[in-house]
Amino acid sequence: MTISIIIFLVTIIAAFGMLMYRAWEIRTNRLVVKEEVKAFTPKLSFRYVEKIILYTTKHIVQWIVLSVVKLWFTTITKLKTLIQNKLPKLNKLFSKKENNVTDPRKISFVERAVMESKIKIKKVKEKIKQEHEEKIEAQMTENAESEIKQEEVDKIV
Repeated sequence: MTISIIIFLVTIIAAFGMLMYRAWEIRTNRLVVKEEVKAFTPKLSFRYVEKIILYTTKHIVQWIVLSVVKLWFTTITKLKTLIQNKLPKLNKLFSKKENNVTDPRKISFVERAVMESKIKIKKVKEKIKQEHEEKIEAQMTENAESEIKQEEVDKIV
């Protein structure tokens, strides 16, 4: 630690010494200062800017799509639980029928990409469902605790 402090102080003193020497050269006219200022021209090519814009656009579009999908599944999950709890007859009308049909042909690149996207969306959906269930359980435990406290207050009174 002390070595790093000593090195820091030595570099600060050396930098101050170089600045003082340069100031002395300018004051005594031993150094000619050139007044020529070149216009700053950035070395950015159109291709480089295009590449940056494409990457940022890709990330923005992915973020928007995932946000929309997350909101969609959140609303669907809440509506399903509402329909299941409040309207069981409607729930029977909208129940899914399972079809186990497998296609023996080779999966193309696009189909594989769509399948991967579906898997990712399912994971997001499951995560949202778990969060929703945890919130409901937390609310139910809070309600039960408040009822117990209310009963204790009634017993004391």
